[in-house]
Amino acid sequence: MTTLPSQFIETFEYVKQLKYVYPSLGFHCLESDYDLEKEKEIFLKNIDKTKFIGEVGLDFSKRASKSKEEQINVFEFILENVRNQNKILNLHSSHAEDEVLDMLIKYDIKKAIFHWYSGKIGTLNKILDNGYYFSINSNMCKTKKGQNIISKLPKNKILVETDAPFINVLPYKNFNVYYYLSELWNLSLDEVRKIILRNFFNLQNSYDKLF
Repeated sequence: MTTLPSQFIETFEYVKQLKYVYPSLGFHCLESDYDLEKEKEIFLKNIDKTKFIGEVGLDFSKRASKSKEEQINVFEFILENVRNQNKILNLHSSHAEDEVLDMLIKYDIKKAIFHWYSGKIGTLNKILDNGYYFSINSNMCKTKKGQNIISKLPKNKILVETDAPFINVLPYKNFNVYYYLSELWNLSLDEVRKIILRNFFNLQNSYDKLF
């Protein structure tokens, strides 16, 4: 996952030879110190190198340094250029969940993952109605709000994330999320892992090809 198109260039070169690692072309709404036109140009030049677009989205919380209008303009640029391209979007949507969903629908985006969702349950249900996925992390498993959101998600729409390095949990240490789901669903760890893996392949429409 990257947060600016210029980061993608170095990341792509590093991971392109790795079989199980996919680079994602990002343009994060919380990034502020960059040349907008240059980053847009880099985005367009690299869009065909990956099926994953992210992290992208909107953040209308107090920590956002760019205005709502500026963020929406960048997000619209992204959506306009990925529509009809069978891309998978990883979304930031803090305090802007409804707006992000409305824009996905407006641009007819088929595949998207709402990362670390913290919004309203009503909006969560609308997101599910449109077939989108949710990724959960260890922090969500530790808070009442996060636990409540996880409890509302169907098994076939859940993916697992680390959000590292922003959360200091590396992938090989992320078993606590699987343990939490195992207890919540009353399933073995192996069954949980198979469900999450199946969800990932279903999102890519590649499960039948790989198994």
